[in-house]
Amino acid sequence: MEEALDRILVKMNPLGSELVHISETEGRVVSESLIAGISLPPWDNSAMDGYAVKASDLTSASAEAPAVLKCLGESPAGSVSDSVIVPGTCLRVFTGSPMPQGADAVVMQEDTRTLGESDEQVLVLDSVRPFESVRFKGEDVKEGDALVSPGTRVSGFQVSLAMATGLQRCSVHCRPRVGILATGSELCEPGQPLTPGGIYESNRILLKSLVQRAGCEPVVYPIVEDSLEATCQALSKAVEECDAIVTSGGVSVGDYDFIKPAFESLGGEIDFWRIRIKPGKPLVFGEIKSVPVFGLPGNPGSATVTFTLFVHPALVKMGGVSKYQHSHIQGILTESMNNPGNRRLFLRVQLNADREVSMSGRNQASHALGSLATSDGLLSVPEGTVLAQGAPVSVMMWPKLS
Repeated sequence: MEEALDRILVKMNPLGSELVHISETEGRVVSESLIAGISLPPWDNSAMDGYAVKASDLTSASAEAPAVLKCLGESPAGSVSDSVIVPGTCLRVFTGSPMPQGADAVVMQEDTRTLGESDEQVLVLDSVRPFESVRFKGEDVKEGDALVSPGTRVSGFQVSLAMATGLQRCSVHCRPRVGILATGSELCEPGQPLTPGGIYESNRILLKSLVQRAGCEPVVYPIVEDSLEATCQALSKAVEECDAIVTSGGVSVGDYDFIKPAFESLGGEIDFWRIRIKPGKPLVFGEIKSVPVFGLPGNPGSATVTFTLFVHPALVKMGGVSKYQHSHIQGILTESMNNPGNRRLFLRVQLNADREVSMSGRNQASHALGSLATSDGLLSVPEGTVLAQGAPVSVMMWPKLS
């Protein structure tokens, strides 16, 4: 498995970049560092509503012996006062108001009372420490700081931070367009009458969701019948229109499996076929005209496992992410799990709030959708291994947006 993944990842290169408005970057991968345009806060300001003061004026202030200060006026947030605080004076300020010259602390409004109707005299009922309730320029972010490093997928929090420093645009990697093909003459479109011997096709919508979780743009193509000509036509069209291709079905050794012959007919190169895992052994990886093509098995369990293990990391790298690791959660087995075979086994499992791990269904066959639909992730069981009930295990969670 590790060798196969290494051989895939070495072929993956990030796409080019485009300039977008910073408000549209959530979920995108930055290709250049986002640099803070200004400091945050941009100036010393008040952390609350109250009065900007000299702390030394209030050393002995208390409810029993309040200090009396002359109020020089007020400075709402968004304005700058030209008042200078000297001993015995104060200025009414509000949350976010720039600190006036001469002030070194803010006393909370709740610790004050005004005298008379003019509000020119303020009784302060408590002392304050120097710099109390003051936010300092640059204490959060300094101008020129790197906010987001290249190769990082931007979160909504990071978008908000970048906008707060005045950034308008940034350079992001282009999203890979990933073609999705499903092959099989037995496949029927949902909503149409089911033909004798037919099954409704559902892998494309499954793969579409997985492609989106990798941060890519899915391009879903019509069902491909089992013939070399149809498979070649579909692959050729996808190669011209997409940055990568994921196919479902037609990768085994049957008389109606045409993915590998289509590779050869189109002049492509197959890097490898078959991996020592279960489910998902007949995975094909190669390139057609330098476009990576992942030939996944047609059974949904196999397709999901191979996509998660191999295609997701590859697409994430193609999308520009510099570092990626699957998310794992530690848990305890509620039952023993046995792999007597000679291939690494991946079981679909559930993880409850107490981090107890159990199989998501008794039917773990590669075609079974029920155990897939109720699962939280995969448990790897090495070949020839029994994991005992109560054993600590690591569950690979199904990917979210990476």
